Amino acid sequence: MDADTLTSISQQLASLADDMRRTGVPTDGTHVHQDGLSMRLIYTRQDLVDTFNDFQDRAVHSIDALDRGGRPAHAESQSKSQPAALARGVRFRVVYDPSVFERGDLTLAMLDSVGQGEEARVSTNVSTRLLIRDREEFIIHASGHSTASHLAIQLTSPVLADFINDSFTKVWETALQVSNRKFESGTLLEDDEIQILRLLAAGQKDESVARALGVSVRTVQRKIHALQRSFGAASRFQLGAISARHLIVGREAGD
Repeated sequence: MDADTLTSISQQLASLADDMRRTGVPTDGTHVHQDGLSMRLIYTRQDLVDTFNDFQDRAVHSIDALDRGGRPAHAESQSKSQPAALARGVRFRVVYDPSVFERGDLTLAMLDSVGQGEEARVSTNVSTRLLIRDREEFIIHASGHSTASHLAIQLTSPVLADFINDSFTKVWETALQVSNRKFESGTLLEDDEIQILRLLAAGQKDESVARALGVSVRTVQRKIHALQRSFGAASRFQLGAISARHLIVGREAGD
């Protein structure tokens, strides 16, 4: 299962939420139980923030998240419940869309979270905002998938749990790792990865890239394949286009 499947699931859940809303689902925060699925629609941003914090307060083992950004300028950069959850041993794994790094306050908050123990990665495959508590309870944003007034869906479902957790794992495994050193250096890529992307964008072949880096062709090909998986690129050309459009590489190339 991949990011496209997760997007499809999110769309189906948003559609189900619309149907439930039209047929009289409560708007006062009440959970609706149907065929093993517990669902609640979240209508206000404050309710969404409170629910995020509640998930982290109740987490025992893990919090997994996909973060596509899109928060208002006045929104909290870091959840107030995250430091306490990290301190008691909850494992946080977050995959960020590169657009999140366009805001300095969010970048600094993420650096602080990584310093506290959050495991962070970056991927252009982040198609929605998702929060998973202990691999059993979820919040999926409806933004971009629904014209309804609700902002997100909170749900618990043994049937969907495997699908959603597997989808997150696939995105996580192909995402670029983020470290404090990378944040502090102002780049999400290693120097040789940046050079490879620049040379690919210039139309260089594997052999030319290998000579420029002083490594073997096989090493270059391995790194290119890893970068393609990380960015969800189907080709070398698409890899260069994605990096120029989304990542710091494009800005550095013009320096």
